[in-house]
Amino acid sequence: MDEIIQNPAKLNETITYLINYFQKYAVIITEYSKKIPYTMSFLNYIFNIVKDNPLRILLEVCLVIFLIVYIRKDRYKVSNELRNQLTEKEIEELIEEWEPEELVPDISDEVRELELNSVPTVKGIVGPKTVLADGTTVSNLASYNFLGIINDKRLLEKAIAGVNKYGVGTCGPPGFYGTLDVHMDLEKKLAKFYGTPGALIYAQGFSTISSVIPAFLKRGDLLICDELCNFAIQKGAQISRSNVKFFKHNDMNDLEEVLKSIREHDKKKGSKITRRFIVTEAIFNNTGELCDLEKIVELKYKYKYRLILDESLSFGVLGKTGRGITEHLGIPIDKIEIIVGSMANTMGAAGGYCVSNAEIVEHQVLNGLAYCFSASLPAPLTLASIGALSIIDSKEGIKYIKELQENNKAFREIIKPGKKEKYQVVQGFKSEDSPIIHLTLKNTNMPRLEQEKLLQKVVDEAIKEGVLISRAKFVLAQERNIPNSSIVVNITAGLSKAEIEKAAVVIKDSFRKVLNN
Repeated sequence: MDEIIQNPAKLNETITYLINYFQKYAVIITEYSKKIPYTMSFLNYIFNIVKDNPLRILLEVCLVIFLIVYIRKDRYKVSNELRNQLTEKEIEELIEEWEPEELVPDISDEVRELELNSVPTVKGIVGPKTVLADGTTVSNLASYNFLGIINDKRLLEKAIAGVNKYGVGTCGPPGFYGTLDVHMDLEKKLAKFYGTPGALIYAQGFSTISSVIPAFLKRGDLLICDELCNFAIQKGAQISRSNVKFFKHNDMNDLEEVLKSIREHDKKKGSKITRRFIVTEAIFNNTGELCDLEKIVELKYKYKYRLILDESLSFGVLGKTGRGITEHLGIPIDKIEIIVGSMANTMGAAGGYCVSNAEIVEHQVLNGLAYCFSASLPAPLTLASIGALSIIDSKEGIKYIKELQENNKAFREIIKPGKKEKYQVVQGFKSEDSPIIHLTLKNTNMPRLEQEKLLQKVVDEAIKEGVLISRAKFVLAQERNIPNSSIVVNITAGLSKAEIEKAAVVIKDSFRKVLNN
């Protein structure tokens, strides 16, 4: 080939040979193709191209041949001779050495005693007054039954009626024959309650926020998140694969610094416009304090962000009529783009919801993973949610909310530690309005396991005296920022003021008894 290229005479001779070769077979093809309509016109076109530019045709033919050979060529395979053949003895040794990992990692006896054996067994229905397996009746301050309606007979009757009419489950997602009339009824009532154009319900409370976030954010988008946000928000941020920036817990100055640094970076690099959201909780599950929503709304408008607000713990709790933190702080609800919440807390049912404008709700119908791929909320729980919402949105509900606020104030007044006490109440922005109270040790320098042991002793002592409380539990291996060890007390309107005050005294005495020994 090199000799032909370097010798023009031989190159011309080769080209002439190829042309003659093609012409020879072209005559044969022509004779056979005369019987086919329009064939001669096509062949004349080809002949003219060959005659005018034979080098081009030669190159194209070579490329076609190369492609055919390349496509038909088998993938590279290692011959059996080159493979490392294991003997039967070596195979047996490998099998003997292989040790499968446990499906559930083993835990130490200390952790097993702390996390498993210390959990009390409940007998019957859980309510403000709960019966344990040993027959002891305790005041329940360990559940999110803030209004005390979890075992309301009216909700039970609605659930039973739902079982009789619809069965126990839908066996399919909303988009695949899983939508019932009661689902649409609940969505209409939620939208009316909040005063928003639309609402959408999910089958699981945890999956609501962790599905809403990735429905609106993707890789390259920006999410600004509080560093102590709940676990569901963390999972939603992780699933979205967006760029997540954290700011110090409930620190509005740090939030503005984060937003300002992003703006400066965008100007410097000329970054493209992406979707940008701030996500926060109305009442923080990990601290019990309220978010500074007024300042967050101000910053979101200043720096051009949208806001996702989790009202799982504030729904039915904050505000005169239980409409959440927006009512409590006097902020128009249309200032928040997306509001989500759980129906497993105050409403005592299950599932979650999202309220917003019609476009945002409609977007989730096809893009909300938990909505598209999870069986819809069972009808009995849907009817129980409708019943709970009717109670909250009534004079009876307003009465319960007022009693909750009074009980919260009474409890906080008694539990307030003196100078000599070795525990402290977690304080933060308007935390006095929250029915969730975290109690921590003043000495946080000791190892976490030791703190948990002491707090569990306080819990056990309180249960002995008739008050059911619990330590705050976390998935330590997956939490981004683990909060301090604490005991969580959830105030409820289901107990009288006297019972709440007695519970506060019991918990305070339990701390003294354990920590002073």
